Amino acid sequence: MSRLDIHKPSLYEIRFSTMVKPAGEVAGLTNLESHTTRARMLMLWRIAEGYLSWGPREAEILYQSTLDSISEVFDIFHHPVSQIMLDARADVWERGLAPAQIKQIIEQDRSARSDPPAAAGDQALLLAGELAQITRPEYLRSLETIQKIGAPRMRIWETRCGALPFALGAREIARQQALQTAAGIVQSQADTIIYDGPETGWALLKIFPQLEVELPAGIRVMSLDQFLASSAIPVPKKTDCVMIHDSRPACLLADSLPSHLSILPQAVSDEAVFGSGQVFELPRQLVRQTGAQTVFGVWTRGLAKSCGADDGLWLTHPDLAQGLARQRLHYARQLGARVIVTSSPLCAAWLNASRVPGDPAVGWLPEYLYESESK
Repeated sequence: MSRLDIHKPSLYEIRFSTMVKPAGEVAGLTNLESHTTRARMLMLWRIAEGYLSWGPREAEILYQSTLDSISEVFDIFHHPVSQIMLDARADVWERGLAPAQIKQIIEQDRSARSDPPAAAGDQALLLAGELAQITRPEYLRSLETIQKIGAPRMRIWETRCGALPFALGAREIARQQALQTAAGIVQSQADTIIYDGPETGWALLKIFPQLEVELPAGIRVMSLDQFLASSAIPVPKKTDCVMIHDSRPACLLADSLPSHLSILPQAVSDEAVFGSGQVFELPRQLVRQTGAQTVFGVWTRGLAKSCGADDGLWLTHPDLAQGLARQRLHYARQLGARVIVTSSPLCAAWLNASRVPGDPAVGWLPEYLYESESK
């Protein structure tokens, strides 16, 4: 039985939904109908019903797209578009039909090694799952600053948590990484886990339960944003105009999806209509505490368009991912932002790599907070 079988009712109804059309992020770059949400969902419906078989082009289309959580908002019935994409990728992976570059990326991620943390008793463990995928020494220095100022008993562990292979369909490899992470947490004897970004939080809070991997009983799990908000570590004053970029996993950790007001053709003064929850509120609160001004447009919070770093697109299709990053940088310029700040170190690194002269500066939240001046 295919995983798509359980989604047949949703796929049947999505065929007639015109509201998912505006959410095709990659389609906006390529102008290909096959990249639109509706076309992908129609393709998956035909496969689920047996009218079409998986072939190389069908598998390629599946990976040339984001997980497309925005479509869940635009569709009036909020069909689980992201979960449909995840399950379709898992079907393709288990049939051995994933494109060669997908297999290569997953193998590289699977082969990455990290030493488990040593037992050290009652302390916090900062789980750096996003940082483990990138090389940004300045981000690690930001964490070391936090250690020195407010968390001397916090240790940093860079390790793969399973989010990337899960997003690409390789669930057994994701489960192996999740089990290794859980075992390392047990070995550390930490009483608090702090995750470095929304993708790591998505792994711990959403993916682990799906893979039937349990964290130690009684352990506290919190975001780095939550830790910073509760630590009262002093920050330098700033006068920047900032756009907060919310990564795709942030949407998956939100308390609520955007309300119907967010897609009305009128000015919206309350950003909370685009989604609520600490994953959205805390970065904005922390930036405003520096004295900086924050600005927003329609594509924010639960409607935030991908910068290309989500779902592994920056590794599997870097040209498409860079196009999404360029769109995000241009959007920030349109809003008058001088700086883009994000809770995701992965998004910050990719946006920085995609900048050209004249683009806003980009900062990972801890890096931005503890710098004396913006870049």
